[in-house]
Amino acid sequence: MASAVVASALAGGDHVYFNRPGVALVTWNPDLKAVCLESQGWADTSESQAVLDAIIRALRAHRGSRWLLDGRKMKVIKQADQDWITRNWLPRAAAAGLRLAAIVMPTSAVAMTNIDDVARVSENGIDVRFFSTVEKAAAWLTGPPGPPALTAA
Repeated sequence: MASAVVASALAGGDHVYFNRPGVALVTWNPDLKAVCLESQGWADTSESQAVLDAIIRALRAHRGSRWLLDGRKMKVIKQADQDWITRNWLPRAAAAGLRLAAIVMPTSAVAMTNIDDVARVSENGIDVRFFSTVEKAAAWLTGPPGPPALTAA
């Protein structure tokens, strides 16, 4: 995976759907054919919902099926927000076409509990994989399809 593609994923790609410094950046990256979310810190409930709704808008606008979450700077998500993600957002994201989710693991051990919650939700038909770097996540998203599984790479 060319580092320019990865840099583009984090720098904004071609289309910005949400940009609040210190919270998150959501873009469409045409090279990856993916929605990219760079978590930049803590988000309150309305910001969190706006970020996730921006992902759905980008998926629909580009008829996309891939999502790259750079969660390295992610902070813990309140349980009520996590419940909203599980019950409301994930089914809507799947209905919008989301099929592959590459998640770069947070550096915060507390935020890891939120990632574990996402891993337990596979009934929406979304293949979720976990990675230690953006480069590995991007390579998986653009590589040949493999069997669905929840794995860490």
